[in-house]
Amino acid sequence: MPKWVMTSVYVLLIAVGIVAMYSILNAGHPGSLLRSVFPDPSVDVYIAVISSLVVFILGFVVFFKRDSQGFQSLVERNGERVRNLRKEGKTDQEIAESILTAMGSHGGYKHDLAKKKLLIYLKAFRS
Repeated sequence: MPKWVMTSVYVLLIAVGIVAMYSILNAGHPGSLLRSVFPDPSVDVYIAVISSLVVFILGFVVFFKRDSQGFQSLVERNGERVRNLRKEGKTDQEIAESILTAMGSHGGYKHDLAKKKLLIYLKAFRS
């Protein structure tokens, strides 16, 4: 994802987050700034719910991007080792297991999930 897109996501996250926070804390208040746009106080609940959902979705995008950057960075940092293991005839499964073992991960749900994500980035990494 280009940097300008992520910057836009962060700006939207902050802006919509402020709207969500304000609408949650001032829902139904007669002196709310939302009264000038929406005279009916019952609209505050809809604004609070919708803006909170948008913040949740944007937060998920940011989390996913950071998570994927971590795995991509991990593969790139171990690029030389990956190339050497591939020359030795190791599969991506064995390489992923080797990297995770070196990190101290030996099994369980998180290990399996990390291995699946690591395999995606190993397949994309070609020397």
